[in-house]
Amino acid sequence: MIKTVVFDIGKVLIGFEWDDYVRSLFDEETAAKVTHAMFGSRYWHELDRAVLSEEEILGLFYSNEPEYKAEIDEAFERVGECVSKRDWVVPLIDSIKEKGYQVLFLSNMSEHVINSNPEAFAFTEHMDGGIYSCHVNYIKPGPEIYEKLFEKYSLKPWECLFIDDTQANVDAAKKLGMKAIRYIDPEQIKMNLEQALKKDANHDKLSVVCYGDSNTYAFDPYTGGRYPYEKRWTTLLGEKLGSLYEVIPEGLNGRTTAYDRPGAGWKNGVSSFIACLGTHKPVDYLVIMLGTNDCNAGLGLSAEDIAKGMENLVKLAEDTSPELQGYIPQIVVVVPPAIAEDLSNSPFAWELSTASIQNSRDIAPLYRELAERHGCLFVDASLSAEVSPDCMHLTEKGHEEMSELIYKALK
Repeated sequence: MIKTVVFDIGKVLIGFEWDDYVRSLFDEETAAKVTHAMFGSRYWHELDRAVLSEEEILGLFYSNEPEYKAEIDEAFERVGECVSKRDWVVPLIDSIKEKGYQVLFLSNMSEHVINSNPEAFAFTEHMDGGIYSCHVNYIKPGPEIYEKLFEKYSLKPWECLFIDDTQANVDAAKKLGMKAIRYIDPEQIKMNLEQALKKDANHDKLSVVCYGDSNTYAFDPYTGGRYPYEKRWTTLLGEKLGSLYEVIPEGLNGRTTAYDRPGAGWKNGVSSFIACLGTHKPVDYLVIMLGTNDCNAGLGLSAEDIAKGMENLVKLAEDTSPELQGYIPQIVVVVPPAIAEDLSNSPFAWELSTASIQNSRDIAPLYRELAERHGCLFVDASLSAEVSPDCMHLTEKGHEEMSELIYKALK
């Protein structure tokens, strides 16, 4: 259950449009040079980190554009003009606190900018505290600054909702266990925030929805039925995670990522995906393990096609979750167990080929890449979970191995 709302400050609770600010001071050419030297350089982050002195940072700015020293000095000294107050901020903070939530900030911000316009930062008096990067010498998206916040205020990450305008910072928060929303504009954040707090009410467990095919369904290749409940990887995962978590299996035999199977279009992973998210909202963790059935020779898909199908599901979760529950769950992209090479004893040999076997391995680096692009957790079970002689389905040992792989990713 959410107990604390954590806000970024720059470009969220204050205006900080440095591009417009620099252009208001100088002509276009000079503005471009000053931007390159200061705000557009990696050295600005060092100002926020506050390990070096202001004099040292200015020296680094000068090194980028030595001929524009005077203009850099002017932009630096007048930076308070870049900071603007947002009138909707205090009413929003007060309304959140009235509902019983703690409200904190976590911001990459330098002492120089904080002191440049005290009126614009007056909203912090309405908050319960927070951390500026310059006071701890760490910056987002590094995990250390988040951990400093957890430590200072005795926070449990899963009880925090984090709001930031930078996707990398949002992704880092989610990987540390926080719920997170990316800020776009005031109306969007008010709507998403209201939805998140409403749907989260009485949500006292962390939900883990496991969206997959027959290996998530727990198909038993020896009986043609289903493994007993206590032997399924989803059950074993729940036992490992403990009582704080609720593991929800959503496995369907024959399900693909995003492609119709002849005569069974309903097994297309897209067809029931949004309904599944809506059924179990709010979803904290979404584990997607699909791709094996996409390797069916009759579908004629390449490894790249299969990866596009997986990415389609990830994008659907990103696009629809804010409306459903206010925030996007932490998505876990899982490469399913690879198809074994010896098809001689497999009852599924008729629908597989050497290309199918190769595709089941080749999707691994493609899945990893898309997980990195979207800030997802990644698990590769292609060569790490034992499959039965039917070449596709997990053994009991494979279910145990799968539960351990997912457990390590979540914890």
